[in-house]
Amino acid sequence: MNRFVQATMAGLAMVMALLATAGAKAKTVTIGINSLTAIYWPTYVARAKGFYTKNGIEADIILTGSPVKGVQQLIGKSLDIAHPTLYTAVNALAQGADFVLAGCIVNTLPYSVVATQDIKTVADLKGKTVMMAFKSDLQSLMWRDWVKSQGIDPNSIDLIFDPQAANRYAALATKNAAASLLNAPFDLRANAEGNHTLLEFGPLSSGYAMAVVAARPDYMKTNANEVRAYLKATQEAIDWLYDPANRSEAIAILSRDTKQDEAISAATYEDYVVHQKPFDRNLDLPDSFITRTLEAAVELGDVPKGHVLQAGVKDLSLRPR
Repeated sequence: MNRFVQATMAGLAMVMALLATAGAKAKTVTIGINSLTAIYWPTYVARAKGFYTKNGIEADIILTGSPVKGVQQLIGKSLDIAHPTLYTAVNALAQGADFVLAGCIVNTLPYSVVATQDIKTVADLKGKTVMMAFKSDLQSLMWRDWVKSQGIDPNSIDLIFDPQAANRYAALATKNAAASLLNAPFDLRANAEGNHTLLEFGPLSSGYAMAVVAARPDYMKTNANEVRAYLKATQEAIDWLYDPANRSEAIAILSRDTKQDEAISAATYEDYVVHQKPFDRNLDLPDSFITRTLEAAVELGDVPKGHVLQAGVKDLSLRPR
């Protein structure tokens, strides 16, 4: 074998080795999202723009159907990373669930209660049905307190529950509910169809959080690089989303992934990216958010009074610096 052939074969071997090494580094991370709504816009962006791949991971996005199911699948090791609401996470941690809060994506509650045209005030809901997500969560607590502040007995309104925003929208659209708890793009779609917003939770939810990042401590320990890569890709997606130059493409991504009309997605962009700004660029989760949420869980009776969460339920060390 002459030197040219030997050199060529050696070069090919080196290339194959490098490709094999690169392939081995791209581990798949299974990520759970609860619904196809604007809450998970950074996830859609990170996938569409290749931020996961850029940071050395492949993302397998799973639709869980609810934050409770997401926590169950995380604990059962069907998911590597879940995105429960902070309320669901704190409630589960108080019950002894084994996972860690690694960051926060949505640091407010970008929800609203949307009512049919004939409902002018909360008093008009007496004897009628309102559909919320859960019997016990921050929105239900805030709704109860707000109804009381309007001089109305919360028990005079019939509450029913469904964790899926699409189902709550359908109940409103078919008038099986006089009002429903919705988030974008469903609330904007409902308003475009002639309904109206009765209550916005955003202004009431300072110091609370919606979507957090949760992972098992054993997974974070053995797959620190993958968790770090996921958080980095998410941060890059949020930064990209907040860049006005990306408006048109961001709207197109949301329309495709949530299967909504582009006009509704454009309205969602104005509501979320321009107005509410719910996505946390730093993925931060202050202790005060957890404390307030625990207090709410105690008030709702989900957690015993005086309960203290175990140390180490939060670990933000893998966030991008």
